[in-house]
Amino acid sequence: MINEFLNIIAKRIEQNKSLKDRIKDGDSFEKHVYEEMKKVSLTANKFNVSNVEHNGSHSFPDLKVTFSNNTIYGVEIKFSASGNWKSKGNSVFESLSNKESDDTAYKDIFVFFGRKPKTKEDIQNIEIKFATYGSSIDKIEVTHSPRFSINMNQKESDLTKLFGLDNTYTDFRVKSNEEKNKLLRMYFQKVTKQSASDKWYMPNLADEDLSVEPLLFSSLNNAQKQQIIAESFILFPFDLFKRRADYINVASYMISKHFVYSTALRDPFSASGKTIILEKDIKYPHILMTFYNHKMKIKEVLRNPPSENFERDCYKSWGKALNENHNPKISLNKEADLEFSFEKIIKNFKPELEIEDMKTNDKRNVYIDLSKFYHLELI
Repeated sequence: MINEFLNIIAKRIEQNKSLKDRIKDGDSFEKHVYEEMKKVSLTANKFNVSNVEHNGSHSFPDLKVTFSNNTIYGVEIKFSASGNWKSKGNSVFESLSNKESDDTAYKDIFVFFGRKPKTKEDIQNIEIKFATYGSSIDKIEVTHSPRFSINMNQKESDLTKLFGLDNTYTDFRVKSNEEKNKLLRMYFQKVTKQSASDKWYMPNLADEDLSVEPLLFSSLNNAQKQQIIAESFILFPFDLFKRRADYINVASYMISKHFVYSTALRDPFSASGKTIILEKDIKYPHILMTFYNHKMKIKEVLRNPPSENFERDCYKSWGKALNENHNPKISLNKEADLEFSFEKIIKNFKPELEIEDMKTNDKRNVYIDLSKFYHLELI
């Protein structure tokens, strides 16, 4: 009955078009969902919901739904104001408000996700998706402690995809920290190309605020490296495309968002100096080849932002750089498509970079049209 109950709540919200403008953030959405659940539980007896409780702020899950047969389900409320279906989940080691393996334990926990459409989309209402918590998890991220990452566009994955074991989240949540620790070490060994047990060791402690050390960039697999490099090109083009690239913001972003660091950050972007890309007699800075090699990944990230706040972070970073550089040719509209805005930047930015004539060995500074490398098709 829980699916039918959540489905009617979802329909009531999607059919109320006034909510698109009224609901501004996650708190107001959570409050509205709670009120709708209380209202439906009191007026529609066919769902056999005997009680809906709010577990309090900063609790996991947010809501507790009890049916007349004393079956209890948890509902975690998520909301995206930027048009994404992604959000941060709870801490892997976080204790639940009701986790005991007895008659009062949650039978399962669901994610109830509301998405406010982007301005450019011809959608007049808040969209809703809901699924079991386990099938909504696409990966585990680490800041100070491991956290689940929620992606409502994921196909059924559950923890079998993460851990390679027949474990649902319902089973996982009641495991001891020692058992979770073993599964996490197994998971991180799989997602890095080396075991990195020294970096991903999870102490066997009962403290849920377990800390881990950041991972070295060079130990990531190619897909992970490409993801971080692509995100960096998008966020910090004004820093990277200089005669002397500035990696301070890139380094800060890597450690704060991905918990990854590098002892030689220049290497993955511009190692090897200059290279031939367009004309056979001209050498360009190697960072332009790196940019070209990552253009498909860059487009993928722009069309499918990796996190709820990525778009906001882009406009914040670009706005700060434009204010510092006083570039009147580039004006950005935060309501525009993210890919459109980025292409506008690379078309009009035209950084001054050094090239080298192979025939004469002469070096000179020229203004580079980055869009040529972004749309370039090399044979």
